[in-house]
Amino acid sequence: MMGTFGSPISSKSAVQSLTLVRTTKKQMPTIRFIAASRCLLLALFGLTTYAQSTSFMEDPVFFIKYNPGKVHFPLAPPEFERTCATDLRGRKGFWLYAYWKNGNAEYFILNSKQTTLTGAAAVIRGGACELGLPEWLLTGKAEYHETIRFAVAIPEEVSRGLANDLFHRYSEAFGGKMSFLEALRKSGISPDRRETPLLADEFEKFAKQP
Repeated sequence: MMGTFGSPISSKSAVQSLTLVRTTKKQMPTIRFIAASRCLLLALFGLTTYAQSTSFMEDPVFFIKYNPGKVHFPLAPPEFERTCATDLRGRKGFWLYAYWKNGNAEYFILNSKQTTLTGAAAVIRGGACELGLPEWLLTGKAEYHETIRFAVAIPEEVSRGLANDLFHRYSEAFGGKMSFLEALRKSGISPDRRETPLLADEFEKFAKQP
């Protein structure tokens, strides 16, 4: 299992870093490289005092603001929390936004119910848990992994599979494909071909389907 979240960094610094990254993502979608992924994951899983009000959340891929009382994503399976327990430091309760299984590996895109600052990605294989940011699974780029040196290679078929599962779950959660696309148009950020080309490619196909 990869390292635990015990880095010597203050909660205030972690949250400030996270807020800056998310603001940058919204204002300048082409700047999405996140060098301090360990800091971001610490903030996601290790902090509760800065959690958003439950009256709204943002999804971890398109940054769509939604009311979790009306838009329902499923909970992550118990296997995720059990296998990644050391890394999660006892935190429980995660929404599941995309899932894919390839051979003996399972891939997850999630967000904590306790914060809306960012999302997370996880790969479970052979009883080991690997953590990173959603972009890691949707692009295959190692810089979005918790530890670049040991990043698990993400096959293209997995990234595409996750993208299509994600579209299906979002359509179901928002009450239909058109409702999802409308929510994305109003408050989200559409996939950028320069940053997430596979996601953008699959999204274009999805949007054109009847």
